[in-house]
Amino acid sequence: MARVLVTGSSGFLGRAVSSRLLAAGHRVTGLDPLPPPDAERRHVTDDLSDSGRLRELLAAESVTHIIHSGGVSGPMVLANNPDRVIAINVGGSLNLLQAALASGVKTFIYCSSVSALGDFYESDPIGDDYPLRPTSAYGCSKAAVDMVLRGLWRRVPLDLCSLRFTSIYGPGRQTSFVVDDIVTAALHGSPASVAPTTDWPYIYVDDAADAAVAACFSDQRQQLFYFIAYPEQVTLEDLANAAANDGTPVRLAVDNARSRAARGPLDIGPAQRDFGFAPKIDHHEGINRMVAAQRKLQA
Repeated sequence: MARVLVTGSSGFLGRAVSSRLLAAGHRVTGLDPLPPPDAERRHVTDDLSDSGRLRELLAAESVTHIIHSGGVSGPMVLANNPDRVIAINVGGSLNLLQAALASGVKTFIYCSSVSALGDFYESDPIGDDYPLRPTSAYGCSKAAVDMVLRGLWRRVPLDLCSLRFTSIYGPGRQTSFVVDDIVTAALHGSPASVAPTTDWPYIYVDDAADAAVAACFSDQRQQLFYFIAYPEQVTLEDLANAAANDGTPVRLAVDNARSRAARGPLDIGPAQRDFGFAPKIDHHEGINRMVAAQRKLQA
């Protein structure tokens, strides 16, 4: 049994990660400024702003592993406050890293993002050495922490791993996201306003959480950075058609005043090789589950 600290444990990914760890019999302590989703879970209501408090927490809970999924969760959050994004995502992550190094934690899994790379589109799946050219404060914050991890990797006793997730979707996401907009439009018979974008890789939240837990306990990892995505490129029309199968036809209202986003295929082979990453849920099944969850809430 490991003693795992999950940051962002009340958030979208953190809730799913915590549930899997608990089901596997690990002792889990959640850390989040928001209350826990389940009152029976071990939970500390706090943030990452004080490295001293974090050291005390890690010592008190005898933490052996950290899955750091907390912080600002996407470029749509605090978009007009880039200083807060950097303070929370970079400053908070550095505080947690320092506390982990000082407390004898064994493994530190960082939930990074493909946003660290910015916009890109190559015909072949890109590898972990692709250049970082972030286009948002959020992407810059993820790239900055990834560079810190690169500087520490194999130079400190802490076992480090950065998972670069593509866009995570599924029931229960609280921040604005195009997949949710399309599902809502299908259920209400309304148009979905979307930004122009290329076909895109996504990852369902259950597959994302499985990847984080598998990486945390793998002793076969050979590299620092891993891409986490379902191996398909999906267009907005694909998402709309999948939602229409369980709802009503969706008219996509493309807002060409917004900048076009691009994200090409990702090489998930290393994650498959090193910790058995095997995503199961394609966009058809993922959308089906989201529609069912929304209908249940409306019933």
